[in-house]
Amino acid sequence: MVTSTEHPSHEHPWGDADFVGGHPALDFLNTVADKGKTRVEEKLMQWRDMHAWAAAAGLLAPGDLKRFRQHAGLDGADELIGLRRFREDAYEAILDVTSGRGDGRAMDSLAVAIRDAIGRSTFAAFEGRFVWRPDGQTAWRWVDAVALAFEHLMRSDDLGRVRQCGRCTWFFVDRGRGAGRRWCDMRTCGNRAKVEAFRDR
Repeated sequence: MVTSTEHPSHEHPWGDADFVGGHPALDFLNTVADKGKTRVEEKLMQWRDMHAWAAAAGLLAPGDLKRFRQHAGLDGADELIGLRRFREDAYEAILDVTSGRGDGRAMDSLAVAIRDAIGRSTFAAFEGRFVWRPDGQTAWRWVDAVALAFEHLMRSDDLGRVRQCGRCTWFFVDRGRGAGRRWCDMRTCGNRAKVEAFRDR
């Protein structure tokens, strides 16, 4: 997928509409503005966008986020490109898993990223349980943090409830009953779909 990288000085104002995935890994995939089945408008334009997103998404515990920010010098242009590339590779993997299509290569690539992240992380007690905590002093720390979020998602019951919006490329965990959700957010894609259906009548 190709995303636009125009207006690099603009900082995306993260709000409730950016966090409809129900899991940080899915919200990370949704960091591309999408009004159709194309991923065209990049929201992670600069590192401060990623830092603000991580805080709002709960990707890291506050102490770990502070530790990451203390080493902001590791966050270069190449690392941001690598983070975006990882996101699009992970998008293809989740798309394959939820659609039952694909040849498994995207999922294999995600599995390698997860293994690498675990290899660079520490298994430590945190808030009454043991978790993988990424190393905050490596250039791969943000990819590792997100890869560990995918590791959590992939072994959770939520994976079987992951759906893709009927109108855009965003993913979400459908915890509803009955027919279930069709749209990532009724305020955006749901309303647009209703307007389009009305026009087509």
